[in-house]
Amino acid sequence: MLTLLFYEPADGPATPLGDVEHALRSEPGLDLLPLCGAEHAAGRWHDPATGAACVVDLGAAPLELDPLHPPTRYAGWRELHLALHLPLAVPHWHCVETLHLVERLTGRLPEVRALDSEDTRESDETDAGPFTWNRLRVLANWEHLAGSHRQGRQSQQVMERLASVALWRYRRERAVGSRRHPGLVWPEALVLADDGSARSAVLWSDPTRPFALPPVELVVVRRAVGAGVLPADEVLTAAGGGTALDAGQAVALAPTAALVDLHARARLLPAERFKALGDGDWVD
Repeated sequence: MLTLLFYEPADGPATPLGDVEHALRSEPGLDLLPLCGAEHAAGRWHDPATGAACVVDLGAAPLELDPLHPPTRYAGWRELHLALHLPLAVPHWHCVETLHLVERLTGRLPEVRALDSEDTRESDETDAGPFTWNRLRVLANWEHLAGSHRQGRQSQQVMERLASVALWRYRRERAVGSRRHPGLVWPEALVLADDGSARSAVLWSDPTRPFALPPVELVVVRRAVGAGVLPADEVLTAAGGGTALDAGQAVALAPTAALVDLHARARLLPAERFKALGDGDWVD
């Protein structure tokens, strides 16, 4: 994991741990055990829209004292006892979304600064302590760690980066698209394992309803007698290309005889060939 630590100026008043907890709990998707007078609470943040996630540590963790590896201290800075741990074996946008979370937290706690524990820059005495926040630098450090972590490992399916970005964007903008075009079905974008690859996908059950097709690679066709899979390009072709929408790179498909026929009669790839993946089961 890549760990982000948090500090505040030592010459000012200490931020109460309850204020830090309140700033965290302002985030949708936070599952944090209540402090209730304890010194440490652990939890997880999960972005409801995209599925991005990280581990959260609040307070002083009950760790055994290690005199050979004392905690890092910086002149003029006080540790805030907040840490976010970013997983490495996930799509890169988990890191991007967590960095947005960091910026929202430091916006609520303006004296607080985040420190990337993997940032190896040397600093002179006038700049000792957390560096000025640089999201791209943190992301580059995460990419380096993730690449090293994956070397020699074949256990996770890989999605092409372009397809992953399209999936991520659709998930981020899906709610906006649904509000703007309520007459369309806006399906959840899924991920399937296919012979060592991770492929973006969507479920298509009713060809008689107007449908917002996400920018995915595969369409799971559900019929009364079972289900199978089609390349998304075949669905777009049958729809005459559809109509581009202003959210999530989705395309509106109006019900037509060609689409109904495709749904009912197209020869499908067998569903047994594929396996559903969670967002912690693949990388990009």
